[in-house]
Parts: sequence; structure tokens; C-alpha cells
Amino acid sequence: MKKIVKGRSPRLLTQYKAQPNAIYDGPNFTPIVKDKIKDQLLEEQGFLCAYCMKRIKSSKMKVEHFRCQHNFSTLQLDYNNLLGCCNGNEGNPPSNQTCDTRKGSRYVNYSPVDNGFENHISYASSGRITSNDPIFEEQINDILNLNFKRLIDNRKAALAGLKSTLDSRSGTRTAAELKTFLEKYRSKNKKGEYNEYIGVLTDYLEKKIIKTK
Repeated sequence: MKKIVKGRSPRLLTQYKAQPNAIYDGPNFTPIVKDKIKDQLLEEQGFLCAYCMKRIKSSKMKVEHFRCQHNFSTLQLDYNNLLGCCNGNEGNPPSNQTCDTRKGSRYVNYSPVDNGFENHISYASSGRITSNDPIFEEQINDILNLNFKRLIDNRKAALAGLKSTLDSRSGTRTAAELKTFLEKYRSKNKKGEYNEYIGVLTDYLEKKIIKTK
């Protein structure tokens, strides 16, 4: 996971929100409004799921209400409460579900939108996501299921690719070189996309830079 910098609410959502008795997916909540929301979420998130960092696209994604509509009805049209997520293995047994599909209406302490969000998460070399907050770590595992084996394997593969790139020449990489790599991985490509599973990549580089100093 990584910090998401939210932009202004899409104009069509703002206009819809101003209507009397406006609710998410209400009678006048047209597909065009939802498409605009999806487009902006994808752009902000670099076409990655807000939770697992898997690649997503408009035709195969969910608009997640971080604070669920049932318990936080006043936030259902608040753009800062909306996240773009993968389908989370929807239709599979709960033990195989992840992200919003697994989460449902349950409460999670921190949103990727929160300032300082990345201070609460870290990545192990095994590919697991951990947290310095015991409650949030439990939520990462039990509510979001972000240490589902397939996700761990995908993070390990992404990390192996980065390590292979760093080892492509002999010698130890300098801190300056590592910072160049870090800046590259923090940036979107020409299509506006981040690398899949970017969190484990930037976390590894940040730790490596500290050790190099």
C-alpha cells in the first residue's frame, strides 16, 4: 500500500451531490458519473488497487467506500472516502478474498488517504506486509487479507525483479544510485501507471539507502 494523494472531487460528482436526497447509486447517479469517478481514481492511484497494489482498469475494478455506506451514510458521496480497488477474488470463499471484497462493511484504522499512512506499514523480505500498530496489522491480515499467499508471491516476484536490476552490474550501488532508482519507482510511467506492488519496491530501496549511508 502507498499514500494516495487525492485531487478535487470530479465535477459531475459535485453536481450530483448538490441534488436533493442524493445517494450513491441513486436514481440520478448515472453510469457517466461513476465512470468519471473511476477515471479519476485510476489516475490518482496509478492504475493500482488502493490496498493490494495489483493493476486495475475501469472495466475490472470496484469503487470502495473506505467508511462503509451503511455506517457512515454522510460520507457516501465524499470523494476522499472513495478508493479504487481490484475485485478481490469476488465469488471465491472468504478465505481467498482480499481488499474491499473481503473487507465489506468492517472498520479499518487507517486509510491510504490519511497523512502519515505509510508510517504504519512496512514490508518484510518474505513479501509480507506488517505494521507497527498491532491492531492495524491484525486488520491487514484478517480484514483485508493482504498476506494472502498469491499476493505474497507476487510481491516477492516484483522484489526479485528489482534486485535483479540492481545486480545487473558488478559492485555495490551507491546511495545516489539507489536514490535514482527510488525516484524512478516513485514515478508513474508515460501511461500514468505505477509499477505493480510498488510498496514493497520503494520500501526495499528506502531501507537499502539507509544501510548504505
